[in-house]
Amino acid sequence: MLLISLVLFRIRVKPYWKQISLAVLASSMLTLYMDTPIILVCTICILLMFVWKYQFVPALFIAISGYIMAALVSTLVIVCVNFTQAEAYIDIKDDLLISIVTRCLILAAKCGFLLALYKLRLGFTFISNYTKIPLGKENVGIYLYIIVAVIGMVYRNAFRDHVFSAVMPIQMLSMAIVLFLYVMLSKEFGLHCRSTRG
Repeated sequence: MLLISLVLFRIRVKPYWKQISLAVLASSMLTLYMDTPIILVCTICILLMFVWKYQFVPALFIAISGYIMAALVSTLVIVCVNFTQAEAYIDIKDDLLISIVTRCLILAAKCGFLLALYKLRLGFTFISNYTKIPLGKENVGIYLYIIVAVIGMVYRNAFRDHVFSAVMPIQMLSMAIVLFLYVMLSKEFGLHCRSTRG
């Protein structure tokens, strides 16, 4: 999730492996006690603010985007496994072997997604122009996206036994993805884009 956040916005990774490794270790330890993606998002936010010097809103935006992409990949893998096994998600979750295989497939899919982003030089660069993202008409999509994603994370177990809501309620995930695409494309191609740097 952390690497997806960074590579998705083409943020430099190589010089900061020590900080990234420390953040991964800290978030892994914290999630042992509190199993919630909000811990991971907060860890990425802190890392972005202290290492890459982003303000809170851009850091939160980047962190949430990483979570949404990771959740989308996980959901697609779980849906494919569900259709292959022709079983309900609750049966997949309770079957240890299928659960382990599914986790391995999710990890492989996320690594493949990361590799594709890196090798094909995909990702968005507009965020590098923002020291902060003020609340205004031109940025309302960003704030709405953040709100929808946070609600989805908070209520991620609301439909936990449904395959389409395995990682995040499908309604929230779908809305977040639509808002993500709208914001990314409009900002990347200069529509309503206003840099606050300088």
